[in-house]
Amino acid sequence: HWEHISVPPMLIQPFIENALIHGLLHKESNRQLKVTFELHENHLLCIVEDNGIGRQKAREIKSRQIGQHQSFATGANSQRFEILNSMHTGQYGFEYIDLVNDKGQATGTKVLIRIPAIREY
Repeated sequence: HWEHISVPPMLIQPFIENALIHGLLHKESNRQLKVTFELHENHLLCIVEDNGIGRQKAREIKSRQIGQHQSFATGANSQRFEILNSMHTGQYGFEYIDLVNDKGQATGTKVLIRIPAIREY
């Protein structure tokens, strides 16, 4: 049941922050951010999806703005996932998927965050 699944604190927030700052901030209109959860047999899947400018374009903008904002999710979340994997059974992980249209143009980013179905942290 959903009411019995716990999520480690601050695990998902950095991915939402990255979607807002890197993907949607530079988009002029029709900004959309969708966060969904799917309960599978032994894990919870959190999907963070935006219709922003895409990771490649965001990297280009970031390279022109060196020193203004450092991505928290990249380094800190990797370490957090490693720590959680060493402390709990089950496999934590995340995967970025670049969304593109049929012309190969970036249409946003999707992040799949896998969280083992543990009842308490």
